[in-house]
Amino acid sequence: MTKPQFLVDLERDGFVVVPNVIPEDACKEFQEEALTWLEKFPNGFKRDDRSTWTSEHLPYGVTGGLYNRYSVNHEDFVWKIRAQPKILEVFEQIWNTDDLIASFDGMNTSLPINKETGRTDIEPTQAWPHMDQNPRQVDHFQLYQGIANMAPNGPQDGGLCVLKGSHLLHQEQFDSIGGFRPEQDAGVNENSYKYKPEDFDWFVKKGCESVKVCANEGDLILWDSRTIHWNASPVGTQTRFASYVCYCPRSLMSEKDLQTKVDVFNKRKGTTHWPQQNRIPVERQNYPEAKARRPDGSLDPNDRDRPFVEPKETPEVLRLVGIRA
Repeated sequence: MTKPQFLVDLERDGFVVVPNVIPEDACKEFQEEALTWLEKFPNGFKRDDRSTWTSEHLPYGVTGGLYNRYSVNHEDFVWKIRAQPKILEVFEQIWNTDDLIASFDGMNTSLPINKETGRTDIEPTQAWPHMDQNPRQVDHFQLYQGIANMAPNGPQDGGLCVLKGSHLLHQEQFDSIGGFRPEQDAGVNENSYKYKPEDFDWFVKKGCESVKVCANEGDLILWDSRTIHWNASPVGTQTRFASYVCYCPRSLMSEKDLQTKVDVFNKRKGTTHWPQQNRIPVERQNYPEAKARRPDGSLDPNDRDRPFVEPKETPEVLRLVGIRA
């Protein structure tokens, strides 16, 4: 069977943009629902009042707009994107099966940062190059991550940045420095490794180009978990709207782990992008007893255990949870 061109490009470069995957009406609905979600918290954010575009008025989001708590992972508008048929078709081609399960990942609604039309309380995010795979297992492909892009995403609109081709050079780089550095490793099961400036320079000298990935409304961005990447803040006039999507074959989970996955879903907890690992963010590992905290250690006043709008538990949604009739 002939390999689709997007997969050829993905394997070569470590990332790719698949165009026209999410319908326009679904993108518009996501934009509206994401802003409405921010307005539901008691902090007082209003989309039409720039004086409320501050951390004081917004729920806590990593880098200013990446949300992976408050059960946003299971809001109905997030699940509608996660269950989009054409997104699933792309991942079915990747894995050669339609028997997939999904990660319970978050979404991104990043307001632009600029003095004229955007936020002025924070500075644009600095590059934080990392990969999302165990440094002990970089010699083979394990997972492709995805961003469902719901708004125009040009050079000034924030989003994914990558070192093109870096997914194929990790072992060579580790060999050149005598192995990976334990202090940069987030742990055996965390699947994350951070890179220092001198590491970054090594990859650049090897010919890896730094690319800000641009995409149109409705496009699907894919990248190899080994690809060194980071995210940029929007600094123009466009709010960034995106949802993180990732899928793998159901067969990668044991029946016991599948039962745990169902339990995580029923408790409406979020996970990392690895669908088969049931890894819950640290503040939620002892759910439901643990309470979410802000970076300064204080209790998060916006903490909640259920979405504002529960997802419709359709057969399509339940299949992605791992439930079979």
